[in-house]
Amino acid sequence: MMFKPSTVLYAVLGLATFGNAAAVPAEDTTAAAPSLEKRVWLSNIDVQELCKQQVNSGASAIRKGNGCGDWRCLYANVEHHTNMALYCSNRHGTQAYAACGGGSVWDWQCHDRN
Repeated sequence: MMFKPSTVLYAVLGLATFGNAAAVPAEDTTAAAPSLEKRVWLSNIDVQELCKQQVNSGASAIRKGNGCGDWRCLYANVEHHTNMALYCSNRHGTQAYAACGGGSVWDWQCHDRN
């Protein structure tokens, strides 16, 4: 029995779209925007500026590793967490969101849903 190419294509697309959802890990929305969401690039995130805005004008950005969540702000020998989403919404408006597309500390960007 021979299958039509379109039948095989539909089967593959169906499996790719509706495959085992339990096997897909939950997405961390603080580190990246949902994958199906429209992405319009607005700017890169200036973590040094973020620290000055969110902690203190004398704060400095430091890396604790190479992953998306490894930025910290240092002020008076105290480490503070960074809020990338807040930085993007303050800079570009409430529709802006933060995304770390490449998985490293250097990949943070602001995007717009519009």
